[in-house]
Amino acid sequence: MSESENISPVDSATDRLIRWILLTGDRFRITAAITGLVFAIFLLFGFTGFISLSVSDRAVWFLSGTLSGLLTLIAIAVGLNQIVLSQELGSLDDLYDRTKGTFDVHQQIGDTTNVSVSSPQASEFFLQFSNAINNRAGELEAAGEKATNEQLQEEIRDYTETLTEQTDNISADLENLGFELTDTLIVLLDYHDSWQLHTARRLDATYENELSEPAIEALDELEDLFLGLDAARDYIKSLWIQRELAELSRMMLYTGLPAVIVAGLAIFIAPEISGLTIARPIIVVLLSATIAVSLVPLAVLLAYVVRIALIAQRTAAFGPFIPEDEQQRISGQVTTESQNSDK
Repeated sequence: MSESENISPVDSATDRLIRWILLTGDRFRITAAITGLVFAIFLLFGFTGFISLSVSDRAVWFLSGTLSGLLTLIAIAVGLNQIVLSQELGSLDDLYDRTKGTFDVHQQIGDTTNVSVSSPQASEFFLQFSNAINNRAGELEAAGEKATNEQLQEEIRDYTETLTEQTDNISADLENLGFELTDTLIVLLDYHDSWQLHTARRLDATYENELSEPAIEALDELEDLFLGLDAARDYIKSLWIQRELAELSRMMLYTGLPAVIVAGLAIFIAPEISGLTIARPIIVVLLSATIAVSLVPLAVLLAYVVRIALIAQRTAAFGPFIPEDEQQRISGQVTTESQNSDK
């Protein structure tokens, strides 16, 4: 029995759920899920008696600390806005040079991919990259078949098969994404161009005297494509992070004010209703809801920052050096793909 047959549907469903929470899931839904989880936890422990949820000094103390933290989070949101704005401000000359430089690089990449006018749509732009890499891989494979060195033929064949398989996978994912930057960036996280660039350079250096002119030209063009892909992905990542931080600051401000109002009202109302006769289940529900609502800005911060940090960590692995954890992830993914293709 192969290892792929030992992978249960539960494991696959768990992996998809984790990926949805960390990367692909809508941040509003993630925030709502975190808030609902907090509410459910306090409700469960309150009804089971593990904690005493009642209108007491402890509840007022907790809400007072939460209120202080909320004011700090609002200050953080203002700071995030300043960071985003600092990237957008500048003199007319600086803004013109920045825009012109972006368009020049865009056109240069279009020349590398043999496209007269590169698409302004992120997914289609990287789809052009994928098609160009696939075409160069075919040219390299055709040139490698004419080599007299059998080991060189085998290495080129394995290399081009890997290139073709991975480019076909990301092309299928990119085809119908539209203008959504997040989905495009997530697809590109699974494309291991750093290792492919290293392999192309190794083949070029190891078999320099045995490679034909078409093979050398195809390897050189592949190297240029990988470098351009890495630069374009970093630019898309920078643009995406700016948009995510701007949205994060807005959401923290939108949720911060209602959370402050709810926490403040609870602090002032608690002493007034402590002498009233209210059923314990009602108090548990009200306090659990109050705590959950007061922690919504923290849930927003958690939902956004986790994804930003994860994508920043994953994209930092692209380049001349590949960290050990990224290499292990690549090896595991390649093994899984090979097992699935053999089934």
